[in-house]
Amino acid sequence: MLSVIESFEKLNGFPLAKYLVVKSESDLNKLEFPYWLKADITGHKTEQKAVIKARNLEQAKSNLKELRKAFPAQKILAQEDKEGISIILGLKEDKVFGKLLLIGFGGTFTEIVKDISFRALPVNKKDIEEMIKQLKLYNVLISRKKYAVDKLISLAEKFSKQDFKEADLNPVILTEKEAFIVDARIEI
Repeated sequence: MLSVIESFEKLNGFPLAKYLVVKSESDLNKLEFPYWLKADITGHKTEQKAVIKARNLEQAKSNLKELRKAFPAQKILAQEDKEGISIILGLKEDKVFGKLLLIGFGGTFTEIVKDISFRALPVNKKDIEEMIKQLKLYNVLISRKKYAVDKLISLAEKFSKQDFKEADLNPVILTEKEAFIVDARIEI
C-alpha cells in the first residue's frame, strides 16, 4: 500500500485538495487557515490520531510537534480544509466479478453507515449515476444544497479507468461546485 504522498503522486491530474509536505515550521504559513495536519501513514488516520485540525499558526506549531513526536519516521502534510459531504470511491478486486468500482458515503462513517454501491468494470457515466442513486442517503446530495454530483460522476469515471490493484479515495469531499480528493490509499 502506498503512502498518502505516493498515492497523491499517482493521482496527478485528479482534483486533489491543496496540500504540501511540511519540512519546517516556516511551511505552516503557506496554506490558509484552518487546515489539517496529518502524518503520512497508510492506516486510518483518525483512529491513530494522525490528523489534527489547525485553526491558527500557534495551533499548527503545537500540532506539528505532537504529530512529529507520535510519528517520528513519517512525513507530515498540511492540507486545506474542505467543507462538504464525505464520499468514498474505491477499486476492489473480486474473485467472481473481477475489478469493481465502489461508491458510497465515506469519511469516518464508512464502516458505520455502510451505504455503498458496487459495479463490475468497465462502467460509464450512466452506470455511475445509477450507482449514486442507489445509495440510501442519495436524497442528501440533491436536497436543499445541490451538491456537484456531476463532478463526482466525472471523477468516478476517470478513477474507474486507472490501473490500480486496489484503491480507496476516502474521503472525497463533495461541495456544491466540486469534488476534491482528501485522502487516498493505493495498491499497485
